[in-house]
Amino acid sequence: MGQLCCFPFSRDEEKISKRPIGIRDLINEALHRERMGLKARVKQIKELLLKPETQAKIRRELFEGRSINNSNQGNDVDFSATLT
Repeated sequence: MGQLCCFPFSRDEEKISKRPIGIRDLINEALHRERMGLKARVKQIKELLLKPETQAKIRRELFEGRSINNSNQGNDVDFSATLT
């Protein structure tokens, strides 16, 4: 829940009481919310890519593809690098 005794108003209500909300404020708030959601998603993806089992699966798929296309131009690719 939250500490309602210390913070009786939500962030939006606090803004309303200080000054009227303009279209810029609404746009900035929407952009902020979207940016925060995207940052959270990027963090999840990074964490997933850093897992050893994910890296092993990627390497396995890359090596399988390389063995099938052994005569193609991908022969000089270094697959030993870790994902960061």
